[in-house]
Amino acid sequence: MSRAAVGDLSLEPAGSGDGRVRVRLGDVVLAEYVVAPPTPAGDSPKPYLHPLRTTAGEVVTAVRPHDHTWHNGLQFTMAHLSGENFWGGRTYVRGRGYTPLDNNGTIGHVRWEGLDGTAGHCELRHELAWRTAAGRRWLTEHRTLRFGDVSAGGGHWTLTWSSRLRNTSGHELRWGSPVTEGRDTAGYGGLFWRGPRSFVGGTVRTPDGRSAADAMGHRAPWLAFTGQHDESLRTSTLLFADSPANAAHPTAWYVRAEPFPVVSFAATYHRPWLLEPDAELTLTHHVVVIDGDPDTARLSELAARAAERRS
Repeated sequence: MSRAAVGDLSLEPAGSGDGRVRVRLGDVVLAEYVVAPPTPAGDSPKPYLHPLRTTAGEVVTAVRPHDHTWHNGLQFTMAHLSGENFWGGRTYVRGRGYTPLDNNGTIGHVRWEGLDGTAGHCELRHELAWRTAAGRRWLTEHRTLRFGDVSAGGGHWTLTWSSRLRNTSGHELRWGSPVTEGRDTAGYGGLFWRGPRSFVGGTVRTPDGRSAADAMGHRAPWLAFTGQHDESLRTSTLLFADSPANAAHPTAWYVRAEPFPVVSFAATYHRPWLLEPDAELTLTHHVVVIDGDPDTARLSELAARAAERRS
């Protein structure tokens, strides 16, 4: 894979065994995409983005925290897919709680489809296979990661993550969550972020004034999480914006500020989705990485700007 440069943005292979690809803004590595991580089978191996950094160089993700070792930066995954666990760890079973099962699947890189750069952005595209614990390929995913709308002076940049999923299992697939299996306030699944430990107790905002205490399961077009960094004492904000083209827009949110900082676009928080054989589902989400603590009006402006970006 060759290096593609766009102004101050560049996309380059890191030359490491995990297939890592880096996105640079001058001397700052804004993102590292770990394509083939050496993740234990019980944590459901999958590609992820870590670290993500602000334009000031602050890290806004965590990887393999001791409390949930399957939480890795920013990743797209599912906890309940017709009995298979692509999330990692134990599976929530109705009436039994979290239970160790031999059902941890994998999401693996198949082939690169493109590494492109045009005015103002970098784009990475590849095919992935979602395989069950028994090795059966249930989903084929075509994933696009687009990095752009960079403003070093304004202190922000935007990632657009689009996943097009096709059911290749030969039978209907049911995508659910622990909530749809009977556990309250655990509707996680889809695009999921784990923040650094210093973000514990951070501030959560939605356009209609929800905080971390009352945003769980709430539907809103965007959600912002602001935290403070150790050592530098700076603040940074992650703005998560749903795409109006997604089914069930605006999305429901899974979010916690304590005991750890997490956010998920929780499409199946309230009810499962059914995917027929050979059917396709496309989900597009935006993440704006911001230096500082913008007010709600500025967050709404950035979310609207992100939503106008193509996938």
